[in-house]
Amino acid sequence: MTDKEINKELFLKFFTNKKNLTIMDIGTYDGKDSIEFSKLFPKSKIYSFEADKRSVEIFKEIAGKTKNIKLIQTALSNIDGEIEWYASKSDTRRHYDFQKDWSASSSLKKPAEHLTLFKDVAFTKLPKIKSTKLDTWMQNKHINHIDIMWVDVNGGEFEFLEGAMDTINNKVDYLYIEFTKVDGRALYDGAPTKDDIKTKLKGFEELGVYNFKGNFGNLLLKNKIFKND
Repeated sequence: MTDKEINKELFLKFFTNKKNLTIMDIGTYDGKDSIEFSKLFPKSKIYSFEADKRSVEIFKEIAGKTKNIKLIQTALSNIDGEIEWYASKSDTRRHYDFQKDWSASSSLKKPAEHLTLFKDVAFTKLPKIKSTKLDTWMQNKHINHIDIMWVDVNGGEFEFLEGAMDTINNKVDYLYIEFTKVDGRALYDGAPTKDDIKTKLKGFEELGVYNFKGNFGNLLLKNKIFKND
């Protein structure tokens, strides 16, 4: 990997002198990232989005009592209504003793290379679940600026972006987003590469790649309209 490596500690140093941040944790799963943000920036407002009901149960156990974290139970995509959902499950994986099943790999996209690379994880196609465009959700919310948008949507990056372009282009300062297609291999059908995401977000500049695993990684972008922040 030739891209500039940037870890979370280095990224968060950008906010050393800021206290009242607005943060979105999209695809929050168990809420651990939200909790970390809450501890670092206790006066901030954190909006955590999660669609899988099993993950919501875990979130409520782990992060549900944190006062400055608000849970929103919906998938974020390019559809206001309902979407198909591929629920992950595993007999071997658990993050917590109380966890009933492995929901961390669930996605609105059909699994592809994920089935080959992680053979202990299976998927079940579920009846449709609730979906919202972020741009729709933002209406009448009086959120004028989003300092950090943290996105982990397991291959559904394009669908998420398509439903959030107005918000992202005009209100998001830093965007951290996973990519799950590398060198022609995609964990999920139709997942974009890092370069696909950059092409979609022409108003952003790349700062680096975090936690690259060979088959997926996380891209950190900075909105050019907030260049001097």
